[in-house]
Amino acid sequence: MHLPSRQRLASSRRLRLDELSSLKTWAAQLDAFLRNRTESHFYLRLCVSVPYASVFPPMMKGIQGSMEPSSSGGARHLHREQLEKLEQSLKNALTLVQEKRQITQPENLRPIDWLDTAAAVGVCLAESREALAEVRQDVIGGARTALLLYFRSHSGEKVSPQELEGVAAIRAWARRIRELRAVGWDIDTLGAGAEAPYRLNAPHLEESVASSEATIVSVGGTNSVERLIEYLLHISPWPASPQQLERVAKTPTWRQEIRDLIDQGWLIQSHDDSPEEIPPGHYRLANLEA
Repeated sequence: MHLPSRQRLASSRRLRLDELSSLKTWAAQLDAFLRNRTESHFYLRLCVSVPYASVFPPMMKGIQGSMEPSSSGGARHLHREQLEKLEQSLKNALTLVQEKRQITQPENLRPIDWLDTAAAVGVCLAESREALAEVRQDVIGGARTALLLYFRSHSGEKVSPQELEGVAAIRAWARRIRELRAVGWDIDTLGAGAEAPYRLNAPHLEESVASSEATIVSVGGTNSVERLIEYLLHISPWPASPQQLERVAKTPTWRQEIRDLIDQGWLIQSHDDSPEEIPPGHYRLANLEA
């Protein structure tokens, strides 16, 4: 039987120390967030980086919580149950990492012991992703709409796959990016491999593409409100006609849904708000932030 050399063993130990150091850093960030969060409802910006395929490099790029009012003076109140579920799943993952560090020296870390810990952490991360998806659904809607909003809010910037997975809160987030490209969004992959970042090159669609039949057909969503906000997000800064909005919403009561979106904090303008730019009966998403 071939035995590894001392050099190879030393290298393996250094790797374990580096990996556990990454876990320690992540655990410290998570612990600080959980200790400092407010007990009231807070608005969760979906910029979480949680690479579910691996428990190594930093597991969390950032979670930011605050009670921020929207531009209209309202606030998005998220379900406490969802936020508590997210917090508890991350606390559980933190506990697992801390316990492993307390009982096992890095150089004595056995493969089977670590696999058991990694499996348990994976369950916690799956629960946190489910909670993220529930919050995302309440705040924005579908995963594709969330990705588009995030890309447009970071137009011209590099965004990592980990960020995008956190924003979408689904495993098939790359498929949603392909769907956005099919609509006409100029999204590049900068390099090769699973760690290659993405970039939205153009801040908005050309008006001819935004107003096309293909854009209307591409809109998804489980209800009329989700379909309307996705469509308005696709075509902003261009206004949408009453005919387009009714087709997207698939209901003659779409004006009530528009009012509901405005009540939620989305800055949707009509002819009264900007008579020189918006024709009568048309609506436009004037600001990407709700």
